[in-house]
Amino acid sequence: MDMSGMTMTTTTSATTMAMSMPSSTSTSSSDMSSMSSSDSMSMVMTFFISARSSLFTTTWTPTNDGQYAGTCIFLIVLAVVLRFLLALRPILESRVWNDHARVTHGGHVLHDDAHAEQQSLKDGGLARVGQVRYDFSSRWAEWRVNAAAGRATYELLVAGVGYLLMLGVMTMNVGYFLSVLAGIWLGTFILGGAAADNQWAHC
Repeated sequence: MDMSGMTMTTTTSATTMAMSMPSSTSTSSSDMSSMSSSDSMSMVMTFFISARSSLFTTTWTPTNDGQYAGTCIFLIVLAVVLRFLLALRPILESRVWNDHARVTHGGHVLHDDAHAEQQSLKDGGLARVGQVRYDFSSRWAEWRVNAAAGRATYELLVAGVGYLLMLGVMTMNVGYFLSVLAGIWLGTFILGGAAADNQWAHC
């Protein structure tokens, strides 16, 4: 009687161990898959050289060296366009969107009496805070729908081009990264002195 009880207990223990084995095996396999996926993600965050890297979408994947070169040229042109947009922004700000200035009959831009009032302020922390507050309130008081819409649309265009270039750099492809840098250099080189934003500040 005791022998049969021991046999039944042994059988039950073996069954329990057999049932618990697959679950532990599946758990270890899932852990290994998660570790391998994390390793692959960490490997992507390093620069690499490849002529088959996707850009923006999986459908834009070069299949040969010619398509890869065309993609690099596209990034160069896009970076040049961004540099032109950044150089054009202060010109549009002073000539088109600036409601704080008025044009006389001789074609010269004359600013309002805000500049004279700014010069009359004394130096010091409180005076500078008051000057900044006066500048902001005076500019905000002359808010216009057309100028605000044009400025916002232009900033949206600049941000869109900039984010596209950022996505190209985030692929960590060396060719794409160097193409963006080459486009910025080329755009600045072509623009020359027009790339300096501060020269339009007092036009």
